[in-house]
Amino acid sequence: MLNYRTVHLELSSKCVLKCPRCPRTELNLDHVNQEITLANFKSGFPIDILDQIEVFIFCGSIGDPIYATEFLEIIQYIKQNSRVRIRITTNGSYKKAAWWQQLGSLLDYNDNVTFSVDGWDQDSNNLYRVNSGFDSITEGIKTLRNASACQITWSTIYFSFNQNRIDHIRDLASALGCNLFKTVKSSKFDGRYLTGNVDLLKPDEELVANTSVYETTIDVLKDTRYIPIIPTTPTHPHAWAKCLNLEKEMFIGIDGLVAPCPWFNNAYQQNDFIERNSDRLNIHYRSFFDIINDTELWSELVDSFDRAPLKICQIKCKNDPR
Repeated sequence: MLNYRTVHLELSSKCVLKCPRCPRTELNLDHVNQEITLANFKSGFPIDILDQIEVFIFCGSIGDPIYATEFLEIIQYIKQNSRVRIRITTNGSYKKAAWWQQLGSLLDYNDNVTFSVDGWDQDSNNLYRVNSGFDSITEGIKTLRNASACQITWSTIYFSFNQNRIDHIRDLASALGCNLFKTVKSSKFDGRYLTGNVDLLKPDEELVANTSVYETTIDVLKDTRYIPIIPTTPTHPHAWAKCLNLEKEMFIGIDGLVAPCPWFNNAYQQNDFIERNSDRLNIHYRSFFDIINDTELWSELVDSFDRAPLKICQIKCKNDPR
């Protein structure tokens, strides 16, 4: 029913950055500076079920996965006991070359590491990625490139300060050995972000997402051996629910709670389903497969789509014109 073959897991709510439009900065959260340990991960994903997963995505909503203390040990556990592919998204700041070499030794050509970088030097990148270390990011990319055949992506959000420098940023990504260059249109402009009726970070209108969902474009810079996964056809397609249509992956937050997609359990909207079922949804108490096979639990959610969709489901899926 849900896309359990791809699992998006937030290993860490730690981050060295202070990006102004990140939930970590915008909201008064009570679960920053936490992490999922190797023991937590093994409990949720014992060896006998690892190979039923195709992809693990490590990309935080409020933190950066590489700052989890046992991040490398978790990657090693997955790689030694399964054929699961790894996708990592990080700002990439402040890790030493030896750390990137060790990560590179664990990854192969079917894995991907995405570096989220919006500038072309220290000053420009810090206009949004506040407190990042540009030199350590580029050193990380170069070291990883030399250590691994993994696919490397450079990802840039359009802002007012970089919209006229995208070609220069793309050239830099190419020179460092990145395989892909991704540009991202965000919708987090205007509204609460206005200062004197002006949003200083907003790019030209055509570079802003038309909906509340990010819009991305990917350019190939360098060929890779990466073999694409053939998308699974949904067995029970829905008129608008992206989770049932297998357009989104299941998400596990830093609190261990399993959600049908990365948007579902966020701090911007109240979620009665999560609040009522928090123990049944938590990998600290049940294995991931025990949770996703809880038919009664997920039937309640699916029934709500047509009866009374949660606010987040309406925002991200039901009212999405696409």
